[in-house]
Amino acid sequence: MNVEAKAPPEAPQTPAGEGEGGSHAAWLLAVCCVAQFMVILDLSIVNVALPSIQSSLGFSSPDLQWVVDAYAITFAGFLMLGGRAADRFGQRRMIVIGLLLFGLASLAGGAAPDQGVLVAARALQGFAGALMAATSLAIITASFPPGPKLHRAIGLWAAMNGLGGAAGVLLGGIITEFLSWRWVLLINPPIAIVAALVAYSVVRERRRARDETAFDLAGAVTLTVGQMVLVYGVVEAGLKGWGTFAALGPIALGAALLGLFGVIETRVASAPLIPFKELTKPLRTVNSIVLLFSAALFPMWFVGSLYLQQVLGLSPLHTGLIFLPMTLTIMVIASRAGKLVGRFGVRPVLGSGLIMMTGGLLLFTRIGSSGSPIIYVVIPGILTAAGIAMSIVPSTIAATQGAKQGQAGLASGLVNTSRQIGGGLGLALLITLATQRTTHLIGSGQQVSQALTDGFRLAYLIGAGLAAAAAVITFTAIPRPDAALAAGARRFALAIAGVLAVFLALTVVFAGSHGAPIGAYTTRGAYSFVTEPSLHPPIIRTTAHAPPSQLAPGYIFTANFYDLNEPPIVGQSGPLILDRSLRPVWFQPVPEKVVASNLSLQSYQGSPALAWWQGRVTNTGATETGEYVVVNQHYQTIASLKATDGWVLTLHDLKIQGEDAWVTANKNIPMNLSKYGGAFNGALVDSAVQEYNLRTGKLIRSWDALQHIPLSESQATLPTNGFPWDAYHVNAIDLTGNGSFLVSMRNTWAAYLVNIETGRIEWTLGGRSSSFTFGPGAAFQWQHDVALQPGSKVSLFDDHCCQLTGGGTYVSPTAPSRGLVLQLNQQAHTATLVAQYSLGDDFDAQYMGDTDPLPNGNVLVGWGSEPYLSEYSASGKLLFEGELPGPDLSYRATLEPWVGEPLSQPAGAARQANGRTTVYASWNGATEVTAWRVLAGATPSHMTSVASAARAGFETAIPVAEGYGSFQLQALDSAGRVIGTSRPFTPRAAP
Repeated sequence: MNVEAKAPPEAPQTPAGEGEGGSHAAWLLAVCCVAQFMVILDLSIVNVALPSIQSSLGFSSPDLQWVVDAYAITFAGFLMLGGRAADRFGQRRMIVIGLLLFGLASLAGGAAPDQGVLVAARALQGFAGALMAATSLAIITASFPPGPKLHRAIGLWAAMNGLGGAAGVLLGGIITEFLSWRWVLLINPPIAIVAALVAYSVVRERRRARDETAFDLAGAVTLTVGQMVLVYGVVEAGLKGWGTFAALGPIALGAALLGLFGVIETRVASAPLIPFKELTKPLRTVNSIVLLFSAALFPMWFVGSLYLQQVLGLSPLHTGLIFLPMTLTIMVIASRAGKLVGRFGVRPVLGSGLIMMTGGLLLFTRIGSSGSPIIYVVIPGILTAAGIAMSIVPSTIAATQGAKQGQAGLASGLVNTSRQIGGGLGLALLITLATQRTTHLIGSGQQVSQALTDGFRLAYLIGAGLAAAAAVITFTAIPRPDAALAAGARRFALAIAGVLAVFLALTVVFAGSHGAPIGAYTTRGAYSFVTEPSLHPPIIRTTAHAPPSQLAPGYIFTANFYDLNEPPIVGQSGPLILDRSLRPVWFQPVPEKVVASNLSLQSYQGSPALAWWQGRVTNTGATETGEYVVVNQHYQTIASLKATDGWVLTLHDLKIQGEDAWVTANKNIPMNLSKYGGAFNGALVDSAVQEYNLRTGKLIRSWDALQHIPLSESQATLPTNGFPWDAYHVNAIDLTGNGSFLVSMRNTWAAYLVNIETGRIEWTLGGRSSSFTFGPGAAFQWQHDVALQPGSKVSLFDDHCCQLTGGGTYVSPTAPSRGLVLQLNQQAHTATLVAQYSLGDDFDAQYMGDTDPLPNGNVLVGWGSEPYLSEYSASGKLLFEGELPGPDLSYRATLEPWVGEPLSQPAGAARQANGRTTVYASWNGATEVTAWRVLAGATPSHMTSVASAARAGFETAIPVAEGYGSFQLQALDSAGRVIGTSRPFTPRAAP
């Protein structure tokens, strides 16, 4: 964004460059550039932080744009007034006041406890920014002599526009990711104080001599308030509908206030803020062009930030880095745009810039719900950014050329006012329409990521239309260049056509590009086996290990799951059984198009069975598809289950009872959420506990949370951009065996005991309407894995964290995550702390996790989104700990008895290297193997035992003598009996 303000004529003075030392001039220029840098920085720096701000303070999608609009609108409304304030009250006074007020507003915004304070602080920032921008340019023009020195000074000041924009998106990403969104504002106060002190020391107190001109405060206020009320009406239209009084009333009032502003300027003000009667037709034309293309630009940055974080799952830092090439493009091309105008004329350069902008925005409409940000954002973004740079400078030149004599300052200030007005109104309108589109699609059954993408596409498409309209006005209303420039203008047009062709070709070449599948993996940090080359489970390290006598017996059940924001996964995703040394015993990778979770021990048809979930979970946490798979002790699939009637099975829980399976399920449904602060055409993620017959797949019963738990119980704020409101988030079921079940709802912070036959809630533990009073340290938040235990106890995993914001960021936790055991007193209705298991006061799991009390009194805790699993003694002593590699995680980790009897044969291989032969043996899932015997001979029909070795993990390496042409393996149990024999195999050279 470029900002130029009116520089008022001054009383006679000695410019800094002539009468003062070079050091003084350098300090003066530095403070003016810092002021301008801060103004532009704070317009762009919040874009990357918007998702975090929304979740932290509970903004709805339409309301979120006020964080940007409040700043932009007040900035626009008071920009022209800022120059007159400096003129009347003095340059030094106004630059110091502007800097200090900007720092104070930033402090208030950074510490804002709620939405209202933040928006008010941003509005105050915009007012202060208008004073800073106008006064800093006035100081430069008054302090440097005409000629090269003044041109260099203005050039450096103008460069702060591009530098502030570039630094804003990058610093916004770094600060949001490593500190907090609040620090994007809190960095301003110390800088503002230092700059104010320097300004007070080096800036002269200049003011216009004997200025009797009236101060058009009424015009500035009606312009600003009229815009704000109009934008409020547009925002309310997105929440409550375009035909409601809540929308039409403010829109009508805003229009009336803007009409009043016109009356004040034309009939009342003696020195109007915008002297309409004095504006030439060319100046009005240029401002119309600026208004249109600015309405497309502001939403481009806003929408791009949300798309990168909420659809593609980029972190705030990565989002800032993606934006960086665009802002650098603006800097480079804007610095040369003036020369282009001199060579080819205003119309060719401005028109070409708008065509490039239109083309770039049209390329943005090709974004996908998955894929590369380079293809979907950077390539069209560079073209759009080049168009922005080639539009801003020529439009400003056109405005000054089209103004009357002596109106150059007025023209440049008016252009920038139009830019901010267009941006603020465009942002409100486009985001409202995009949100409505998204919520409609989600309510119609479309997947969340695709619905978000389609909403963003609509915003880009409308933006392209606005830019195209500006281009049409440019070519029809702005005069052609002089004949001397016509030939060059034609060559310039051909060059622009070539640029457009290049970007179009890049788009065609990469058309259809999609992101890596959800289960894409790397083998770095994963096992690779000679006998099973297609298996790559993750290597899980032991970081703490007490003597085996202190640990509970059994196998660890888990499933390798991916971090929602840091793909790819290390090793394949799939159900995984580990021994007590964390070595794989059985692993079943799932196809890369899905991921697996929640491996559990079940009993089905009178025998032990394994069950796990597999499906698609987006980086926003939305479950798009899901099914449960059940296998017997031979690892044969004996049942699989998918939901019906539009429901989707989630990964959270499955319990098999007899022939039936009880599962957790979600369903997106359209709903009017206006009474809860959402959109009138919003969408809700409904949650249910459902019972299906495993043999037939028939739905037997469905307990719908929406029918029994008021939405007002939800602790989750309504999300942005049409996301369905996940008000409940069912995540655990426990069948009590006495006609009821216990169900956990993460986002109400509560568990509910439900009568199966009536569906009535018998009691509630936690949340806003708890039936129990909590003792010290017993309360929990955002919990998982709630289960009843003997003696009226309840175990659960207390995440105590967090409202997720996307892109790997979340609202700060209020307490550490922990495994938790509570004692319920049904008569006194109290819940008291029995035991808790933690990894420290500053340790928090953002989501998932489980607490598994063991038969020997120990407790196994899976840490969900954090890559750990831990076993504690009953007293809370850490006995055992494992750590998954890199970004991997597991929803649950349990310790279970298991006997696996695969029907496949053992796998064997022999490799020769450096005169030695090694035989490798494995049998995926065979728990009874304790040793291996190697048979060898010249041919498969003539083999004898040549070696044996104890089983050593999933794959055992056994050295043997040279000279054998064929090998075979025998698997031995603890009694030395042969329980499996491999196929014969021959040795091969090691790679």
